[in-house]
Amino acid sequence: MSNVLEVEHLSVEFKKNKKPFFAVNDVSFEVREGEILGLAGESGCGKSTLSRSILGIQKKGVTGSIKHYYKRPQMVFQDPAGSLNPCKTVEFILKEPITVKGNFSAAERDRRVREMLHMVDLDEGYLSRYPDELSGGQRQRICIAAALMQQPRFLIADEPVSALDVTVQSQILDLLRRLHKELDLSILFISHDLRVIFNLCDRVMVMKSGKIVEMGDKDEVYFSPKHPYTKELMDAARTKYEKR
Repeated sequence: MSNVLEVEHLSVEFKKNKKPFFAVNDVSFEVREGEILGLAGESGCGKSTLSRSILGIQKKGVTGSIKHYYKRPQMVFQDPAGSLNPCKTVEFILKEPITVKGNFSAAERDRRVREMLHMVDLDEGYLSRYPDELSGGQRQRICIAAALMQQPRFLIADEPVSALDVTVQSQILDLLRRLHKELDLSILFISHDLRVIFNLCDRVMVMKSGKIVEMGDKDEVYFSPKHPYTKELMDAARTKYEKR
């Protein structure tokens, strides 16, 4: 199986009170073609900094090697409301990625926008709406559609359901699962929720204090965790769901 991404000895150094610290510390892994790789860890462990570094959004303090095997990797962010321009319609938001980067006629842009809208289970009536006229789940569907407009082979989903209620979370996860199969997408799925990762992903990485402390097939990590922190996360996840 070939890879869509290879990361080797990636570190990201920041300064806090004039003292250096590593938000990401000597991380190495690969994302395989056609897989969903989960990245789990508590808030502040370095997950988002890692993803932003992979896409080149975070540049300062980055060392190590990041190798993409396909062009135009894209990202879906945690907060759909903050990811969408409130002054632009859905049609503008979806057209923008292929207007800025692409050589398409107006008719082709229209066709691709409508095609992608239907792919995320929304009809053409949404084209004239603004983000504040949409629900949280509808906004995240638009964010996913916008990320896929340039037909990437690799997608990073950074906590894409954490801002949504449980029912809508399930719908968005089902959508990502379907798009993964239909579009042959490779996905790095980031979440603090181990149950979500277990239900969606093929392999799992666990991150703590900027380091990957455990990595393996999901059944191996979930049912035979080796690192104490992984065991701690699993116990916390079980307690959380038992209380519901």
